[in-house]
Amino acid sequence: MRITPTLFKGITLLTIIVAIWGCASTQGPAATEQKPEPAASATVHSVQQAKPLDARFSDILVNDIKATDVIKTDYPAALSDLESSLIAHLRSKKAYARVVHNPGAAPAQSALLVNLTITDMRIPSAGARFWGGPLAGSSYMNIDLELVDAASGESLRKETISSTNSAMAASWNFGASDRSLPSDMGVIIGEYIYTVAPAEK
Repeated sequence: MRITPTLFKGITLLTIIVAIWGCASTQGPAATEQKPEPAASATVHSVQQAKPLDARFSDILVNDIKATDVIKTDYPAALSDLESSLIAHLRSKKAYARVVHNPGAAPAQSALLVNLTITDMRIPSAGARFWGGPLAGSSYMNIDLELVDAASGESLRKETISSTNSAMAASWNFGASDRSLPSDMGVIIGEYIYTVAPAEK
């Protein structure tokens, strides 16, 4: 069969229409699935279901946060952001007489000491997130938490709290949820402490 210019144009147009229809039908669900997800989620068993401690506390004292030298070098603001967010969140509850960084003085009899150790974390750089988007991966933090009775020195609770953000959501918000992860973790840990450490009446 001889292909005339008119027939050739018709075949080309039909091919383009089929291709566009195929792309539309396959990309529709994918576009739905790529909606922004929550910025961060804790993998601790539900904070609301955590068992409260037996004792009540008037003061919450946060000791120096520990981390490896690599973490301190790579993320110099992470420790201070984590601590300030944790303290601010607990103060916002208006339940305790004092919530402060441990001043080192003799604590009150009903004080709770908070020990935090960042065991691992990763936050992609702004450049990696900008150029790589979701391919830059997710940000995450793993933190060991220990609650200690200041009067007796007894360790009352040990917990590992991990949080990770969505790489897709971080791309949508231009890395904002990457940068806020240490502060977000402070809120998560603060809420956990508030749940398990009842305030002194």
